[in-house]
Amino acid sequence: MRLAFVGGVLVVVSLGACTEDARPSGLPIDASLVVSDAAIDLGGRDTVTGFDVMPVDPCSAPPCGPVERCGADVDGGRGMGNGIDDNCNGLVDELCGCTPGEMRPCFPAAVDRRGVGACGDGVARCTELAAWIGNECRGATTPVEETCNQRDDDCDGATDEGLAGCDTALACPSSAGAVPLVEFSYDGRTIDPAATGYRWTLACPEGVTPCPTPSGEGAALRVTVPRAGRYALTLESTRPSGVQRCTFPLYAQGRGLRVELDWDRKGGINSVGADMDLHLALIDRRRVQSSRWFTPEDCYFQTGRSPGGTVRWSVDERDTRFAPSATSELCEGSPPPHGEMWRAAGRCWNPRLDVDNLVCDPAVTDGRDPRYCFSENATVDDPPDDVTFRVGVNFYRDHGLCDGSDPADDVVHPVLAVSCGGLTRAAVGSVDDGLVAMSCRDNPMIGSANWTWIAADIRFGASACGARDCVVTPLRATAGRFTACSRVTEDGDVCQDERGRVFVRRAGARPVDVEFAETP
Repeated sequence: MRLAFVGGVLVVVSLGACTEDARPSGLPIDASLVVSDAAIDLGGRDTVTGFDVMPVDPCSAPPCGPVERCGADVDGGRGMGNGIDDNCNGLVDELCGCTPGEMRPCFPAAVDRRGVGACGDGVARCTELAAWIGNECRGATTPVEETCNQRDDDCDGATDEGLAGCDTALACPSSAGAVPLVEFSYDGRTIDPAATGYRWTLACPEGVTPCPTPSGEGAALRVTVPRAGRYALTLESTRPSGVQRCTFPLYAQGRGLRVELDWDRKGGINSVGADMDLHLALIDRRRVQSSRWFTPEDCYFQTGRSPGGTVRWSVDERDTRFAPSATSELCEGSPPPHGEMWRAAGRCWNPRLDVDNLVCDPAVTDGRDPRYCFSENATVDDPPDDVTFRVGVNFYRDHGLCDGSDPADDVVHPVLAVSCGGLTRAAVGSVDDGLVAMSCRDNPMIGSANWTWIAADIRFGASACGARDCVVTPLRATAGRFTACSRVTEDGDVCQDERGRVFVRRAGARPVDVEFAETP
């Protein structure tokens, strides 16, 4: 048998600057998990630029200098940077070394406008060449010319200043906050009370497909966003004088640890596709024996989904690190029928699987419709610091026949997004490092009998600035450790692709830490 594992998995470890993150006030996230971190520049002479590099305090804003201070890594090459815009050009650590796919906050405008008025951070990505993209900052809101909308568009701390005859009642908000999978509502009359007509549209982040269509009557907006990220809401309000337009960011953020699985061949209703499953397990030194996949020690569709059984992560009755919540408030917004089941149970499992996407209809754009193609996601409301969370992705089954004229139609590309305290920290399997490819021909069975990608580890702890943070580590084997997936035989249960990503077959009751030791 020949396996067609093509491409690779990318992990993004996001280490942001140690400054307060700009976010909308009142955003429903876990305030104890303000994610910020930096690699401390130890000083020395930068081997690329020749500038003397002075020690950097990563927890305070630096004065502007002539160059980004990357520091020297252990090999004497170009370091990872310090998470700070040292030369004040609006970019963080451009051309410094980085982990491909890693993401950091950035702001491509004057430093003194960052987080003021309508201005907010975007995200910089590390390229497959292990360097920050020097001219890209996705999703940032930067200063623009002031318009008459009761908003600080130029981010100088003043609203509608210097505009003659500005008496409009249009009040465009700087931003709004939502929770993934929970219906978000907004009254357009608070933006334009004098309008005679209202029309809402939503723009989704890259990878959210299909993008949900807002619903509601008149000025009322109702929409459910399926994944964490930065969306954009636009209201077109009609007046006798014409149409006015207001666009503002909608930040969808969840509490604690949130791992989201997406893939490009969803379906099963009115279309072919594949059923991929997310697995989240624990490596805990307090346990006598290792946790195992596809057991109650693994958070997946059999254990973490309402009204399934409880995941067994506690070591004894005195261990309350993963106790269920006291109410169902945190999980009752899950898509039907799961939200209603959590509400009936009166509490939320911790951890839990809010969505298990078995079959869906890619043509449905209503985020409250059970047929919508949701991402699968696992949530840990209050993740402790003394464990490692390990993520796996199983090719459960294929809804097609694997006989399409184009072999690419039968290949699935899973992507994992990891958020900590509401901020995206990694995209594992992203295009920056080559996609993971799993073929239905190589997965002809069901569930554990098929291949499971052992993808990433996540650990929480204190950052360089003392804030709680998480680090996402891609799991990759050294060259030649396991059989190449292109040469695996019928009897082979472990293989690695050309980038070192590891896949196991018959993972049921397999120790979670057998292929990789715990990430320190």
